[in-house]
Amino acid sequence: MMDLIVITRPDFFEGEAKAITMLLDAGIRYVHVRKPGATRAQVANLIKAIPDFYRGRLTLHDHFDLTADLGVWGIHLNSHSLIPPTLDFIRVSRSCHTLEEVKRYKDSCTYVFLSPIFDSISKAGYRSAFSPDTLRDAAISGIIDSKVVALGGVCLDRIRTVRDLGFGGAALLGDVWSHEGQAFAYHLVDLLRESFDPPVVLAVAGSDCSGGAGIQADIKAISALGGYAAAVPTAITVQNTRGVKAVYPCDGEAIVQQFKAVMKDLDVGAIKIGMIPNSDVLDAIIRGSFIHPSVPIVCDPVMLSTSRRRLMPDALMDEVSSRLFPGCALVTPNLDEAARLGHRARTPDEMDKAALDLANEYGTSILLKGGHLRGDTMIDVLCHEGELYRFYAPRIATHNLHGTGCTLSSAIATGLARGETVYDAVAHAKDYVTRSILAGRNLAFGHGNGPLWHFFR
Repeated sequence: MMDLIVITRPDFFEGEAKAITMLLDAGIRYVHVRKPGATRAQVANLIKAIPDFYRGRLTLHDHFDLTADLGVWGIHLNSHSLIPPTLDFIRVSRSCHTLEEVKRYKDSCTYVFLSPIFDSISKAGYRSAFSPDTLRDAAISGIIDSKVVALGGVCLDRIRTVRDLGFGGAALLGDVWSHEGQAFAYHLVDLLRESFDPPVVLAVAGSDCSGGAGIQADIKAISALGGYAAAVPTAITVQNTRGVKAVYPCDGEAIVQQFKAVMKDLDVGAIKIGMIPNSDVLDAIIRGSFIHPSVPIVCDPVMLSTSRRRLMPDALMDEVSSRLFPGCALVTPNLDEAARLGHRARTPDEMDKAALDLANEYGTSILLKGGHLRGDTMIDVLCHEGELYRFYAPRIATHNLHGTGCTLSSAIATGLARGETVYDAVAHAKDYVTRSILAGRNLAFGHGNGPLWHFFR
């Protein structure tokens, strides 16, 4: 899916932080904070008014030292930033005005802007130097690709043109701020999603008849994030918000045949695996999924339900970890599951070590979920390709957390199916889950641990 990036107006205006937050809520990938001539304090005040968990999707054009102080992850360089800062940034972008500049800077940046693609909306007389044929030739030769973002004159009616020209993203300025905020942003993101075939994600999990967790939560999350959900149930559970009453495993051969039917016909971009009730089902999953080694697998090793019912015996957990984990792109254990695997963690530093040890032991990436740690801030630790990353989210006071792990792993799988890196897929999924918990925190479905609200618009 092509990225949408918004650049702020050069001036400050009342309600700007709220408007930026609404854009990020709607699905805008990044917001560039560009305030020429503004003081450090002015920019800092704007950023402080934006929720902490969205600051990783902000990019600064000036006052780069605020990245460390306020948790902003991106900086943007231009012709006035001749020497990149010495600080270590997660995301670096740059302005380019010729195809030669794109070739020169693209490899050293996360992405680059090329402008103006069309005659500018916000700058009178700022005309494009590129014809459609020039841009198409640049795409054919590989100069324009997923790391190049179109800027200049990009408006609602030109989003599909930008996609067809081969750009990886579109940056908007004048057309966003000339409309009424959130409704326009949602319309823009929906238009973008409709311009592409949705990524196909295969959810393999237990069925929750109450709809809060399992394969039902998977389908909701995948669909809410613009994916197409296919589903193979591994078990039929009897449960509601108060707990799991019974589990009836599905037939292994039926699972294999469903795998074959889906994989033969649909272009599956990722597989999410959840509840595995017995060895027969594990054998079927391995037979069905491992014949497609190019399709990334996200495994959520469900040992306990939200109501604390044990769903996987110890012997089966050993079998799942030894046979299934090494073939996965990512495994997402919580602290209880990590402890069962021999890696107990009670502090963030112990989580770092446990995630690294698990990744080394099983030869896969690990997202260790720290929701059971005490404190007002929840910490998850990702170990990917030997590097450790921490993700922070506010702890939300609610009992409606039924299906949180299912939702997170399915959201990650949707990102991977869309072509995102493991890190980006986790970051975007974390944002989505936080918003889903917030949206559902006061809803009253059932009389126990209620579900998230996946469609939080």
